[in-house]
Amino acid sequence: MRLRTRGSLWPPRDVAWAALLAIAVAAAGIHGLWFQAALPGRLPSPTDWKAAASVLSREARPGDAVMLAPAWAERAREAFPGRLPFLPDIEDLTGIRRVWLLSLPDAPGGVGRFPAQLAARSASIERPLRLGELELTRHDLAAPALPLWSLTDRLAESEVDAGGATVAREVREVAFLPRTCVLARWPGPVSGPAVIRLPPGPVGSSLRLRAVLVGDTSTGGGSASARLRVDGLEVARADAAPGRVSWAPSTFDATRLPPAAREVTVEIVPDGILSRGVCVELVALP
Repeated sequence: MRLRTRGSLWPPRDVAWAALLAIAVAAAGIHGLWFQAALPGRLPSPTDWKAAASVLSREARPGDAVMLAPAWAERAREAFPGRLPFLPDIEDLTGIRRVWLLSLPDAPGGVGRFPAQLAARSASIERPLRLGELELTRHDLAAPALPLWSLTDRLAESEVDAGGATVAREVREVAFLPRTCVLARWPGPVSGPAVIRLPPGPVGSSLRLRAVLVGDTSTGGGSASARLRVDGLEVARADAAPGRVSWAPSTFDATRLPPAAREVTVEIVPDGILSRGVCVELVALP
């Protein structure tokens, strides 16, 4: 009797497979309908965004930044004060003292890895403030990387040989963040590199150089490189090429240099006909 029953159930017949498939499709459909119905209640309302913006407008100060968890919560960029930068990750926190973590704890997919990584780099964490479906937590960084000086701050006192370019301090969007950088642009034929010679001074523990092309991508190609020299010796180089928007630094470890005032030079060298601007950042860390 047992063998006869088992034989009728296994292997499953076509009608059994069809029934199982129908049950699976129905279950998936019911889950999808439930998910869609419950989703609006798990996402922030306009009032929640306004409440978070109000808190940041009142509490934020220079050296603060905002991090989103999950990262797709881009609605925050429309609701928050424009003076606060948004961090796409925690790999580079140069110049940041405090990070306001804005999370959607009930959102699909969870908050991701950022909260745990940020907590590991924080000296203190303020108790989370719940604002409807948003949660706002202030992290005071344990070791903020505050620049000793930057190229943009010292541009006015530097000697500039433009090489046919216009060289000025500007704010540009790079990797979804506003960046203050030195922008070199060749409006006509290139007659040579743009050379910026800073007054002699300390270089700290390290120098971080970055370069990226900015401007209308439809105006043509061309590339460039930013070359860092200390006392006449090239110590770092950052390449800027079409399609490359990474803001990863080229770093020179200056700890092996004896303490002394150093001559620092930045050369922005175009390659070919360069129709776009070159955004260059250099910071010295203490």
